[in-house]
Amino acid sequence: MTVIEDLAQQQLDAYNRSDLDAFVACYHPDVRVFNGDEQSINGRDEMRDRYRDLFSEWQFGASVPQRISLNTHCVDFEAWWRIDPGTGERSEGHVLVRYEERDGLIGTVQFLD
Repeated sequence: MTVIEDLAQQQLDAYNRSDLDAFVACYHPDVRVFNGDEQSINGRDEMRDRYRDLFSEWQFGASVPQRISLNTHCVDFEAWWRIDPGTGERSEGHVLVRYEERDGLIGTVQFLD
């Protein structure tokens, strides 16, 4: 397993445990997160802030039926689900997530749907 594959799996496992500290620890302090080509998060602190409510209030999970990697890059085909705490409504979907390793942590994330 490559470093980036291991990091992608660690953050997925932390996500599925609703462990925000372990999740955020997988990311570089200067992580950049993109939705398509648009940057949505700049830095680990913004990432923690963005995910805080999800991790503390929602029921959610994800699985990765397919992962490919090359050198410092990894792309996951992810199936996700969430239950809205206010309505009890369940939503689910699929997304491609591209990770890039930097300095032994996840430095770039890009969601492609």
